[in-house]
Amino acid sequence: MDLNMSADSVTGAIFMAQCLKDEGVEKVFGQCGHTNYALIDACDRLGIEYVSFRHEQQAVHAADAYYRVSRKLAVINVHLSPGLTNTVTGVASAAMDGTPMLVITGNTPTYHHPREAHQSMRLHADASQGDIFKPICKRVWRVDDARHLPDVMHRALNIAQTGRPGAVLLDIPMDVFAQKISAEAQTRSRRPNFARPMGDAEGVAEAVAMLKGASNPVIFAGNGVALSGAYEALKALAEQLGAPVATTLVGKGVFPENHPLSLGTTGIWGARVANDTTRTADVILAVGTAFGEADCSSWRPEHTFNIPGTKLIQIDLDPQEIGKSYPVDIGIVGDARATLAQLSAALGDQPRPLAVVEAQRARLDGAKAAWREELKETQEIDTKPIHPARLLKVLSDAAPADAIFVTDVGWNKNGAGQQLEIQGRNGFLTSGGMATMGYSPAAAVGAAMGAPDRKVLGLVGDGGLMSVLGALTTAVELDIPVLWVLFNNFCYSTIRTVGTTYFNNKQGTEFRSPDGELYNPDFQ
Repeated sequence: MDLNMSADSVTGAIFMAQCLKDEGVEKVFGQCGHTNYALIDACDRLGIEYVSFRHEQQAVHAADAYYRVSRKLAVINVHLSPGLTNTVTGVASAAMDGTPMLVITGNTPTYHHPREAHQSMRLHADASQGDIFKPICKRVWRVDDARHLPDVMHRALNIAQTGRPGAVLLDIPMDVFAQKISAEAQTRSRRPNFARPMGDAEGVAEAVAMLKGASNPVIFAGNGVALSGAYEALKALAEQLGAPVATTLVGKGVFPENHPLSLGTTGIWGARVANDTTRTADVILAVGTAFGEADCSSWRPEHTFNIPGTKLIQIDLDPQEIGKSYPVDIGIVGDARATLAQLSAALGDQPRPLAVVEAQRARLDGAKAAWREELKETQEIDTKPIHPARLLKVLSDAAPADAIFVTDVGWNKNGAGQQLEIQGRNGFLTSGGMATMGYSPAAAVGAAMGAPDRKVLGLVGDGGLMSVLGALTTAVELDIPVLWVLFNNFCYSTIRTVGTTYFNNKQGTEFRSPDGELYNPDFQ
């Protein structure tokens, strides 16, 4: 077959594959089916690797982590109906954490839609499977004629990757993959040359004045810093201002946690020093965070943020996030990297009096020392079974500085926020907004594919084992080196704590055999 796009005609599948290739896509994740195989074949012909998982949700988690590490677009290609519905949780999880994702699904042939063919999904219209994704995708298309693909492909790629990144869905009937069209792939050439949106100059000037007058400022950084690639801009501003940096759990690692100005993560599972410092700050500069519940201790001012009271400067690319959770004194709509650079330029060489900076630093050093001593009680406890805090501390100390930790849900996530010291960029991956159990095993494989030169450690509890087997088989098939660490505590430990603390009940939280003994498979 002649794959040259200047030829008289190509199939819809080949056209789509060429668009992906021109976009720089190297890997497509998913699971095969008869309705999506034409695109699998087309990608293979054009040198795009199809990464097959034993379950579609695993494929999505892997693609999500692959993007977070490599910053290459996450692309999913799955079968219709059960194939697509199996992706819902993974796509929602990725979308809530700002991962740009193109989801492509096959569908029954267009000429069978009114008659409801085998595996066709009918909700309020014929073959309307894409409707399920409308609440979680930025845009959903069903393309019933290959002639529309040249208009749809570039728009889908643009929408997924611009503004606040997220997921888009292309629902493609299988006969559309086979239809011939005459068109050249044009995606990047049709994308506007976006400059990073800078903050309003007046707002930046007001923020600078407020920061210069602060005696106890704190920078609070979220996942928007990672999405913008604003690592160096954040570090430069923190050092210039002499202000400590706390992060959200998903943003953990956007600021090196071995840095003297690092506070760690805030919130329900955060570091006491981070919560205490943010609660008593006179000014908080928040960048790339929506102030989610877990990061704000359910927004209770006695635990984490005391806003109002503390003055708030909030920077976000999405204007809907500014002032959503807390009232702002200064709200700046702008890209994290560009706006942080603006602030640095406007602050000058000595933004705050040296005596004020040194006094805050002394308070910070004392608080951090006290927090480290508090952690030792569980980090150094010599009991069996091993306390998870001790396990996480040992892993943190033993891992290379640029290691990538991929957590699941439970102690391996919540405790990791406190115990792990993340130094490298994208060194901590977790499901944030959805807190999806089963995320880690496949996501660790995706992370290893995105950063083959870095050590990847997947942390998973015995409650999240449902996705381990499929991830293990794919890792073996592709020779992907991942070290999985299993927290084998015979229970859903976080929820058991909820049950015993508030209800004096453990029902449904422990794993037991018919004779009542604690039970798990033999993992040896």
